[in-house]
Amino acid sequence: MQHANETQPEPVAGSGIGRAYCGLLNATGAFAALLFFAMALLVCADVLLRNLGVTSIGWAVEMTEYMLMVAAFCAAPWLVYTHDHIRVDVIVRNFTGAAKFLVGLVSYGVCLFISAVLAWYSYTSLIDAVSQGGIVFKVLMFPEWWLGVPMLFSFVLLTIEFTRQLVILFAQEKVA
Repeated sequence: MQHANETQPEPVAGSGIGRAYCGLLNATGAFAALLFFAMALLVCADVLLRNLGVTSIGWAVEMTEYMLMVAAFCAAPWLVYTHDHIRVDVIVRNFTGAAKFLVGLVSYGVCLFISAVLAWYSYTSLIDAVSQGGIVFKVLMFPEWWLGVPMLFSFVLLTIEFTRQLVILFAQEKVA
């Protein structure tokens, strides 16, 4: 939940890279929303067709599983960027000065570390999957490495975003 004294994150003012970054993160959020909408339509269509006794969309369940995974990984960086992710700040919001800075430093630092480690493991896993040439054999068939792309994309963006949040935190501390 956002509070009145909190501002939305802004990219580097007037920067082309900042605007592009903001656009990229907004696009990931929009793409996730589009995937959730498509999942709802697909599930409703499958249920309707089954109840009418017409047919069943055989690949609907598997497709919604993949869409859910991709939507979650695409939404995560956008949610962090907009501060709409889950934060437990009942106590922390009352902190001021050095205590607030320290809590922010530790939390963003831990999140940055975890995101960077997961980005690295996603990268190595993706490279392994490509080199092994595995195929997912279910109702749908496709190269196994396709499943690693959304993870790598998400964790790289999360690493960038938590780095950006740390920079903002230090800039705010310097001003204060």
